[in-house]
Amino acid sequence: MSELESYEKRIREIYPDLATKSISLNQEGLLNDVVIVNDELVFRFAKRDFGYKDPMEEARVLRLLRKYITLPIPVPFYDSHEVLAYRLIPGETLRRDMLMRLTEDDQQAIADQLAQFFKELHGVPANEISEMGIPMADALMKYEGWVNVYERIRDKVFPLLQQHQRAWAMEHFESYLAERSNFEYELRMVDTDLSPYHIMFDKERKRINGIIDFGCAGLGDPAIDFGVAINSYGESFLSRFYKVNPEAEIYLRRARFYAGAIELRWVLQGIERDDPMWFAVHIGSARDMKYNS
Repeated sequence: MSELESYEKRIREIYPDLATKSISLNQEGLLNDVVIVNDELVFRFAKRDFGYKDPMEEARVLRLLRKYITLPIPVPFYDSHEVLAYRLIPGETLRRDMLMRLTEDDQQAIADQLAQFFKELHGVPANEISEMGIPMADALMKYEGWVNVYERIRDKVFPLLQQHQRAWAMEHFESYLAERSNFEYELRMVDTDLSPYHIMFDKERKRINGIIDFGCAGLGDPAIDFGVAINSYGESFLSRFYKVNPEAEIYLRRARFYAGAIELRWVLQGIERDDPMWFAVHIGSARDMKYNS
């Protein structure tokens, strides 16, 4: 039995009356295999061999967020320790080159949508997060965690870099690690993984249809979300957030650190997991970032 046949059998157990007109399998995700049925229903099966995440944790996050997030997000109709199912949110990946080709007004409208999304996400009341038992976000690391990552980067990644790249990496990490207070912040609800392929874009309307995949969401540092935005779309695009979400500018210094560290962390993952796919995940990302004075 093929993997798709195995998944289809499980889907029929979950949804016995489902008439299957079309079915497709996408295994590109790091944490999940995705089966789409009839271009309408999404069944995300957790991968057990890498970074297993319990889909029921994501379902709890989604049930909390739907009270606060105005953009469409998945609404689970089934969840278990192996699968999360919800109706498809249509759209395509919001690539940076597509975004940059839009008019100034359309770019600003999309920035406003994302800025509002982060404002709502980071504003979820702490007492409700606690009551729902929301876990810490995967990307959350305090000072000691970043020191450990930098040591591993120096040991395993630096030998692959040219001298000017090592000099940049040393300056980027050591100037920030020099101040322990840089890693002190109030925990908020964060996404940590709002990459372009998690933003469903409607090319006709030139607007975001919705946000998917909250498998890495949880409590963490809001600056991580803005750092991912810088890495994906550039700091000049992030500056469009400020009118709707002034906190984006307040968190900017820490966001720049996260944005600059992302690619080195991907390379480190590739080395440590012996998987060359990680070496390429930054391709197509932005190179537009200012530096702290």
